[in-house]
Amino acid sequence: MANPWNLDELEIVGYANVLTETMLPSVVPPVFRLKADHGRALVPPYHINGRLLWNATQVPDSELEDLRDSEEITLFHDAFPACGGHELWVDDSFQIHYQPQYEAEEELGRIATESIQGAEDALRRGDIEQAEHLSGVAICANDRRVEPLAIKAAICRSKEDWAGERLMGDLAAPRMKERPFRRVVDDYYALLPHCSSKPMWKMARCRPAA
Repeated sequence: MANPWNLDELEIVGYANVLTETMLPSVVPPVFRLKADHGRALVPPYHINGRLLWNATQVPDSELEDLRDSEEITLFHDAFPACGGHELWVDDSFQIHYQPQYEAEEELGRIATESIQGAEDALRRGDIEQAEHLSGVAICANDRRVEPLAIKAAICRSKEDWAGERLMGDLAAPRMKERPFRRVVDDYYALLPHCSSKPMWKMARCRPAA
């Protein structure tokens, strides 16, 4: 096994992805370059443990523009020092953040929570497009939350897209079993005006049979 690189000896020149609006916010893997030798860059796959970078692929700095042009990486105008225990992420305005991991997790968690709340409000207004957009933002910010998947499932149900609803259930399965997930979907589906405006005894007709 090759010797690891110390992050104190590296700077960040970009990240190994090309993002679109529907992929934001997103945690991204940095592209590194040696501070003392700008002719060498380090790209994924790699493993970071503490302040050490293991098993990175070393490429000449001259190849970075080729990787950018082939849409494998994104390069920054200016490099900045790498730090141990930090996370690189891109917000929904394409702004770059490089923070201690716990700060990044808190910020992304806040974005997920606010996006879920916004999606719920959009469902109540019947604004399906906004609810779908915000649930997608929440998934990008924190893919461990099941609420965005349930919101998307409820939207699929409103469109009679049963395959889409099942897919959301499959994606949620590692974190929530089918029956409780369906109950969450039922609750979100009931927020839609075409259901919530009906008397409670008619609500069951808005939902497919179990």
